[in-house]
Amino acid sequence: MMKCDQWGDQEVITHYGYPLYVYEESVIERQIHILEEALTDFELFYSFKANPNLHICEFMNRQGVGADTASSNEVLKAVKAGFSKENILYSSPGKTEEDIEKTIDHAIIVADSYNELILINKICSRKGIRLPIGIRINPAHSITSEDALEIMGGTPSKFGVDEESLLAHKEFIENLSHIEIIGIHVYIGSQMLNYHTVYDNIQSIFAMGEFCITQMKWNLSFIDFGGGFGVPYLPDEEPLDLRALKPMVQELVAKQKIVTKKRVRLIVESGRFLVTEAGRFLTKIVDIKVSRGKKFLIIHGGMNGFFRPVFMNLLHAVSISYGEGIKQEKEEELVSVGGHLCTPIDMVAKDILLPKAQIGDILCIRSAGSYGYTMSLREFIDHRQAKEIYIDKQGSCMITGGVGDDFR
Repeated sequence: MMKCDQWGDQEVITHYGYPLYVYEESVIERQIHILEEALTDFELFYSFKANPNLHICEFMNRQGVGADTASSNEVLKAVKAGFSKENILYSSPGKTEEDIEKTIDHAIIVADSYNELILINKICSRKGIRLPIGIRINPAHSITSEDALEIMGGTPSKFGVDEESLLAHKEFIENLSHIEIIGIHVYIGSQMLNYHTVYDNIQSIFAMGEFCITQMKWNLSFIDFGGGFGVPYLPDEEPLDLRALKPMVQELVAKQKIVTKKRVRLIVESGRFLVTEAGRFLTKIVDIKVSRGKKFLIIHGGMNGFFRPVFMNLLHAVSISYGEGIKQEKEEELVSVGGHLCTPIDMVAKDILLPKAQIGDILCIRSAGSYGYTMSLREFIDHRQAKEIYIDKQGSCMITGGVGDDFR
């Protein structure tokens, strides 16, 4: 390891090559503290799907954050990172018998359907055990499309069991003698920047928890309220106002009579909020061309390096670092940024203003710490894959992922 916290983008690329992701541990720590300070009555779990880099996961564990996992392999990675069983929740649709067998001793399994309850009960019957589990519920209420990037509740959904179906299945669940429901998981949407929406979501889930205790007669020991805490990607987006949210949620928790934090673990999960701003994607401009009056900057590592801007049609903050010996230009020009794959959809940004660039300059895409490396089409057309660089709080720099590594 070497000290590299004072390096600029040029030094990082000179030493490690490109394309690459750079993650900063100090930013992750800052984001953990911000969210924990705002939601003092809740336990914080990290959503591995956002970025399952092992160094990041190990740091989350050292900070006392739990693990929200969505595959059996993520569960096993959480175990490798040091998380205990009671601090690993495994919630996803479509679990197989193999998935359940692999994780039953390592995580609290959250069933996603009535059929999955039957499957878990069958496995537990075979093992001669009675297993405490959770169940994911698709809430009856929804949110507007302006309040979240992805809506995962309140509509017909592949996630969870419909809230309004619970009472009709009460006897069915009670007859599954080898499982006991001790928790519920509700996730309504992602990338929420409106604190009123977050508050309304928490409030409605408290009511759902009360229903499950009083009507379904479940002895709940945890409620996972989901997450969805958003981060601004664009200059005109306002960050989630956690200062305004804090007293509202504290008052809400204090009013609870049945679902109290003394008897029930109150859990929120977050991935994007914790790691997005900690990461940046660096690559080089390898060609510049003009086609019928439009200028294109061609980079090494477009959607095979960082697919999210293409897949979600999102514009991340993009900047230019100038190559060695090149004087910085102040003039801006309208350009589109494309990768080097042989497909027209490989466009990272279209018609954006950037300072005038030259071949060899470094292009930086910020807010790349979540849904980046593992979400990208790394093997498509078989180009050089991105590396991952991790900078710890002491400023030491290490390669922590990418081709030839065994950290994932």
